[in-house]
Amino acid sequence: MTRFAAILFLATGLFIIGSLGDSFGASQISISTSKPVYTYGESLSFSIKVANVTGDNAILQIVDQANQSSGPIPTVITKQVSNFTAPFPFYRTTYEPGTYYLEIQYDGANAVTSFQIVDNGTIAIPPEFKIVARSWVNNQTTTKLFGEHIADLVNSGVITIDNFQEQNMTVIPSWFKNDASWWSSSSVSDTDFGHAIEYLIKSGIMKV
Repeated sequence: MTRFAAILFLATGLFIIGSLGDSFGASQISISTSKPVYTYGESLSFSIKVANVTGDNAILQIVDQANQSSGPIPTVITKQVSNFTAPFPFYRTTYEPGTYYLEIQYDGANAVTSFQIVDNGTIAIPPEFKIVARSWVNNQTTTKLFGEHIADLVNSGVITIDNFQEQNMTVIPSWFKNDASWWSSSSVSDTDFGHAIEYLIKSGIMKV
């Protein structure tokens, strides 16, 4: 979770997309997510409402149920009500299913809200795997290396194979390059591509 959160908020930043928020009550700041439950492939959206715009950054962090934190994430506050959305969705490789807490500090005040990530069977594959697939299609990456990346997806739970054990050989049919090419160009969805891999491995046609 830590590595992804750092990339998600620090390297790429947050997009301000509008105005939304709930009432302060007795607090000087409030924070709320756009919905209580997210699934893989969806992006976190949240609203921050402050009583006073000071010109300082808010400090945001994501904390999981094991109390592991993303670390402090500076967040620019330029108006009393701001809506933010993360530019990348949740992936199984970096976020386990469970409850997460979005904590914020600003102008001496603190606020926290919670949300859940659930695995509903939707497959969401991080975009860096498309780079590897495209390289394999163009014969710039070996079949063995491409197979290792597929094994990583299985081991991380992105692709589900019961009782999966890595093989001491890599076998990927050459015709599967068509599927990889379509997927890497976004002509095939992550879910369809993932299910194709699941079928090939379970059938013994693909070995990774």
